[in-house]
Amino acid sequence: MNVRPSIRVAIVDFGESAHVAHGLLDYIREDYRIEITNSTDADYVFHGCMGYDVLKYTGVRIFVTGEMVSPNFNISDYALSFDAMDFGDRNQWFPLIKLYKEAYAYLRQAREPLEPLMLEKTGFCAYVMSNAKNSAPERVEIVERLQAYQPVSLGGRWRNNTGGPVDDKIAFQRRHKFVIAFENQSYPGYLTEKFAEAALSGAIPIYWGDPHVADYFNPKAFINCHDFSDLQAVADHVAEVDQDDARYAQYMREPWVREGVEPDLLSDANVVKFLKQIFDAPQDQAYRRNRGRWGQKYEKQLRRMWCHPLGHAFERIRRRLREKT
Repeated sequence: MNVRPSIRVAIVDFGESAHVAHGLLDYIREDYRIEITNSTDADYVFHGCMGYDVLKYTGVRIFVTGEMVSPNFNISDYALSFDAMDFGDRNQWFPLIKLYKEAYAYLRQAREPLEPLMLEKTGFCAYVMSNAKNSAPERVEIVERLQAYQPVSLGGRWRNNTGGPVDDKIAFQRRHKFVIAFENQSYPGYLTEKFAEAALSGAIPIYWGDPHVADYFNPKAFINCHDFSDLQAVADHVAEVDQDDARYAQYMREPWVREGVEPDLLSDANVVKFLKQIFDAPQDQAYRRNRGRWGQKYEKQLRRMWCHPLGHAFERIRRRLREKT
């Protein structure tokens, strides 16, 4: 009987929810005995972008996030991020869409029969957004462009016109022919649950965000805003499809992934392989960050900024005074 190796893992700097870190650990729970600890001498540290408490931890640091924040490899040994960049063995592209299991699994299934699905459609277009602050202006613009043609049902807290935020996002969206699926910003690799949840709703997603989305999903199954010159052109196309039953049906019959096969880029095997290369190596050989003199100085400065902001400000003032003298 094989004995699973034990690993001690800390989870820090995630704010109110660490579901991304726990979701990633689910990929390897069958291969390792995982002990979650708060101890600063944990073997491995999964850390997010909501602080710098990770600097207190001596173990191998793995940056993960559900937000559009790039990793800082000065403090992280590894990262699972939205950045699909080659950085030796230190980075793995991990789009958040993968953690929404039900919605993501739906993308690999055969399309639902169209006729019964259409009986549920009573509205034109749905959008569930709750916060437009510090967000891409395109998220507001698409609504205004489409509303010049037909009313858009807004089921979130932002500009709600449905009597209050909806309790069941998928059921609400399912009653509409189109669903707006706009990311918080457009960035290569930034792919969250929005596309999959629009698809799960049995509607045509109007997608904007990752300009490479057509590399993963069938472009004939959704309206990709990145194929158009501007959002007015998108709105004009949506209106045309809305008024043409045959074109609408054509979108709705297309598989979400080409030939019903998940693209290799999105395979779970990539994530499992990346995590196992970290945990299977002797821990002292798994470190990648600079732990030498300048790496320590850099971290010391960050710790001072994070833990002692007044002291850091005083030190900066003192340095400036020295420079003037």
